Amino acid sequence: MKLKVLLVGLAATGLVVSSALAAPPADKGKPPTTGPGCKPMIMVVLKGTLVGTPGASATQISVNATSGNHWGSAYVKASQPTKITVSATTKVRRQGGKTLGDLLDKDRVLVQARVCKEDLKDNKTPALTARMVVAHPASAANGHADDKGTGKDKDDND
Repeated sequence: MKLKVLLVGLAATGLVVSSALAAPPADKGKPPTTGPGCKPMIMVVLKGTLVGTPGASATQISVNATSGNHWGSAYVKASQPTKITVSATTKVRRQGGKTLGDLLDKDRVLVQARVCKEDLKDNKTPALTARMVVAHPASAANGHADDKGTGKDKDDND
């Protein structure tokens, strides 16, 4: 009887050890730190003005980045304009318009994109693919147009 208990215990131990030493499946374990599917990904936010009018089927926009969040500072310091890729999943918003064809030259834009944190080390500027582009009409150069789009001059006191 003691021999059976000993053999069952050894068999169970052998199974546990062999499963613990087996390699994990390829899709398990830590995610990569760079490239597709990397972790952690961080949000890069850039503000600036649009350079040129992209067509409805454009795959890139050019932005003169004037400011950004901490992660976007390398793009602001880089040579301008910054090229940003847009895809079919990129959300575009401009005064009710929802396509790239609605964007106009010199629009004020806010661009949000996600990048691998590791790729931004040492002030590198990896390619950006926009998740969202929010645009507003360019400010009037003479200062007569109201930013809220009411059409009233700032001098009008109704």
